[in-house]
Amino acid sequence: MKYVRLGLAALLLLAAVLVAAPSQADTGSAVTVSGTGAFSSLKVTVSQTTDLINQTVQVTWTGGRPTGPSGNFATNYLQLMQCWGDDPAGPTREQCQYGGLAAQGSPVAGAWTRLRQVSYGTLADPLETLKPEAGKQAVVPFTSVSGVTTTSTGEFFTAGTTNEVPLAKTRLDGGGEVDFEVQTALESDGLGCGTVVNGAPRQCWLVIVPRGNTEVDGKQVGVGSNRPQLDSSPLSQTNWNNHLSVPLKFQPVGASCPLGAAERPTSGDEFLSEAVLRWQPTLCSGGGTVYGFTQVPDGVARQTVVSDNPGLAFMTDPVPQDQVTKPLVYAPIALSGLSIAFITERQSAGEGVAPPEVWQRDGEQITEMNLNPRLVAKLLTQSYVLSLPTRQDYLKGNPDSLTLDPEFLRLNPDFKDSGRLMSAVDALVPTVDMDATTMLWNWIKADKDASDFVNGVPDPDGMKVNQAFRGTNLPVSNFPRSDLTCAGTGLLASCALDLRPLANDMHEAGRAISRGDTLGKAPTGFATPTGAPELKAVDREPQGQRSLLAVVDTPTAARYGLPTAKLRNSSGAFVAPTDASMLAAVAAAKPGPVPDVLHLDPTTPAADAYPLTNLAYAATAPSALDKQAGGEYSAFLKYAVGNGQTPGIEAGTLPAGYVPLPQALRAQTVTAADKIAADSGQTSAPPPPPGEQTSGSGGGFGGDQNSASGGTGGTGDSGDTGGAPDTAAGPPPSVPGGAPLAVKAPPTSTANQQNVAQTRPTPGSPVGFVRYLLVILLAAGAVAAGSGPALTRLSKRMGR
Repeated sequence: MKYVRLGLAALLLLAAVLVAAPSQADTGSAVTVSGTGAFSSLKVTVSQTTDLINQTVQVTWTGGRPTGPSGNFATNYLQLMQCWGDDPAGPTREQCQYGGLAAQGSPVAGAWTRLRQVSYGTLADPLETLKPEAGKQAVVPFTSVSGVTTTSTGEFFTAGTTNEVPLAKTRLDGGGEVDFEVQTALESDGLGCGTVVNGAPRQCWLVIVPRGNTEVDGKQVGVGSNRPQLDSSPLSQTNWNNHLSVPLKFQPVGASCPLGAAERPTSGDEFLSEAVLRWQPTLCSGGGTVYGFTQVPDGVARQTVVSDNPGLAFMTDPVPQDQVTKPLVYAPIALSGLSIAFITERQSAGEGVAPPEVWQRDGEQITEMNLNPRLVAKLLTQSYVLSLPTRQDYLKGNPDSLTLDPEFLRLNPDFKDSGRLMSAVDALVPTVDMDATTMLWNWIKADKDASDFVNGVPDPDGMKVNQAFRGTNLPVSNFPRSDLTCAGTGLLASCALDLRPLANDMHEAGRAISRGDTLGKAPTGFATPTGAPELKAVDREPQGQRSLLAVVDTPTAARYGLPTAKLRNSSGAFVAPTDASMLAAVAAAKPGPVPDVLHLDPTTPAADAYPLTNLAYAATAPSALDKQAGGEYSAFLKYAVGNGQTPGIEAGTLPAGYVPLPQALRAQTVTAADKIAADSGQTSAPPPPPGEQTSGSGGGFGGDQNSASGGTGGTGDSGDTGGAPDTAAGPPPSVPGGAPLAVKAPPTSTANQQNVAQTRPTPGSPVGFVRYLLVILLAAGAVAAGSGPALTRLSKRMGR
């Protein structure tokens, strides 16, 4: 597929994409299918089969036989693929996306099990109708939804884009589970899933081919036979005859709202993208308003809201008072969190080294992880030896990876034996500045052990920070890549930022690790026509051998089925980002310099509070809006805190990963919405001087707020999320519907600008179900030189 990248000075294209995704919790659309014949005891369940977008679904099964022997993929496993097909009976093998991982050699399996080839030399399938011709092997062609038939699949899917799972392990108890990424037409135009045909989105299929211990010629394989493992393709006719098909129903791909209709602009950080894009189809149905959404850093959203065309902007921290030119109204709109998501699958030292009860579980997921601030600091400062392309003397004595770190193992003993071969060395992070990133660094700074580590004090086991990060002035609003070490020279040069790059945004990071993709690139040793080294994408870590982490918002973690780590809060408790823990953080929050905006402190002593909870606010300047705009934004807000707070998978509901707002905050938003409608189109008096506050019932603009230097990408941002607010003047404010709250006055803190090295462009995946109107006016000087991009590339992000 083709994609478009435009410079920041250009208008970004209008894109049609999908709604935000649910988690893998019970959605009411789970389907279970049963095997036949030799697999009659097999039952496979797909967790969600309707209202699908580009996301993961969980596939679980019972009644199988253990994969083996010795933990290898010789016999008894499942092979999964996505297929298109309009026949209600199911797809043909020609309609299936399979064979893209043909060159992948790990884990070890039979010669043709990853291929579309169905001729195997002396091994013959008596039911196979395709035969070798004129010296060519017999290959099942791929027929795309557009009618193109080819035996060269690269035109439609590659190792970097395919979602097939060629090897899925069955446990000793006969059960198993695997996360499967379902793809829409935007990720796979060869399948075309979700495209609207005759007024309805095209259905696709998840196909499961069970494999036992018998080859296509009827002979058993494995221990004691002449053939040690299954070799044939799942598309070979005898194997295909055992396949199970599960219908997949998608959200419509394309314009959910009338093309050409005027759009009411909204903009803001990525924490809102899933929610806003889920609400959009309902808001515009029946001739309703079309709300375009521009995903931008918090600082750019703050610039927008004080411009002559504020629209409706979403942010975490309010606009610093010295930048306010018109009275602003703030309304809480979405509650979620910043998380450390991970995918870790057991990788012991293997048979003969690890005990049988350990190595026999290799490939199973570990879904619990505890992290303290110092461990997170280690991951974010390139301090593990293998985070760089070559061993450096200044990291000598440090563990090679996270799962070999004694501090990590003390908190996570399950990894002691089962994490021996894991390769987790850092966390995949976004390149865009965010208030939430500053909050994370403030959480690290507030912990003495972590702060000392960053300042050069070794941990009790002797591990020391990478010297390039020593003394970093925390907090910062991004994720610096301070060590740009390269190994080798010329065409063989491998550099840290190529091998371990930043992601364009949190969605790309979450999707990447769920696929086992580091987004890294390594030199091939061949020159391009310009003479520069040619870089090739690093192979994805295969299912069963993934060990990756990423910093993502909780809706993204839910969308891609990623477990999230428990983080140690200031009380010493390890807390996961659950509904209860994020509500506890809100309950402990106090108003900041702007009375209508709660300050969520990552150092709150509340024992049950998740430290990186994120409460997003909508903001606008009513006096800069005309009456129609004010009324439409008011309607948007009332929907968002009304029906938009109902969890679900359908359009108009609240995606998984968000927490429904407490009633007090919803009431505050309704009051703010009324104020926007009432005050729009009117000339407003200038804001009061610093130190004087107006605390209206829905919006407010308040006293002094410390302003830090703008972050990378021209955010112009206060960068004080998670930092301590200034003392606010005026009487103690209250949250509508709640008790008066005292204003907390700890010392102030600012976020510092750090250069983020520019990653090589790596297209990502689509994230929403609305046409993005990606148009933003950046003020002069808004883009900081040498920094990450100010605007996330969202026009049409696709897998590489």
